[in-house]
Amino acid sequence: MKKFPIGLTVDVENLSGSINDPIFADALRPLLDALEESEIKATFFVVGTLAPVWAKQLHHLHNLGHEIGLHGHTHEFLSKLGPKVFAKELIEGKNALQDILGQEVFGFRAPYFSLTQETAWAPDIIQSAGFKYSSSVLPAWNPQSGYPRAPRRPFMWPCGLVEFPVPTFGVGSVRAPLLGGAYLRLSPKFVFAAARFFASRRSGMWSYCHPYDFDTDAKFERVREQSMIVSKLVFLRRRLMLDRVLSLCGGGGNTFQELVTNASFLESLDTYYG
Repeated sequence: MKKFPIGLTVDVENLSGSINDPIFADALRPLLDALEESEIKATFFVVGTLAPVWAKQLHHLHNLGHEIGLHGHTHEFLSKLGPKVFAKELIEGKNALQDILGQEVFGFRAPYFSLTQETAWAPDIIQSAGFKYSSSVLPAWNPQSGYPRAPRRPFMWPCGLVEFPVPTFGVGSVRAPLLGGAYLRLSPKFVFAAARFFASRRSGMWSYCHPYDFDTDAKFERVREQSMIVSKLVFLRRRLMLDRVLSLCGGGGNTFQELVTNASFLESLDTYYG
């Protein structure tokens, strides 16, 4: 049976809340070194306010062939921003990245995958801002953000914006994004192995991660969620993360930009009307 490479995406955000705090950059260093050594290409979705702080690294990643996208300008839920503020922040964040890179940014990922049925106004705004694709939908129930009715494979919104939903695994409505974030770290070894096996048998699968996933020195420990349980889950088993990411994405999958510039890929997409 044919095996397909699994892509890698990185959400560059800073839980400390300070744009000048270098914790996020320090935590990412082992991953960046490993990607450069292995020549694995990834898509980095960067919070707009962090772009000036990370400008030198963004140039370096771009020169290595990685793709740079926007992860919101202030890393806020779309529902809290509302259409008007969201539209304004999209332009601000896009310009912040483009001023550094000197070229257009094509991709957007909503913070917390917060493009849901309640924020279905967002795709038109994203497309109008000049983005070619979004990776903002979690097609399952989730206590934070979820869009259970959305397709589980890449699709196109009526406005022409391509959507790359988070890969999920499970039965019926009980599904989880096992290929990324804390799910990837917390899953027992046999669950991780099963998810990797089934993902490699499907094209277009990808993983996601954050700086705190690699924070083995516990520098993020002072950053606390409101819930003690959530806080513990966010930081648990971080020493497993780098090996699991490299094991999962070692084959070097396509970046999203490569896919949305492929005519045959675009022709294969169905349109989702909600």
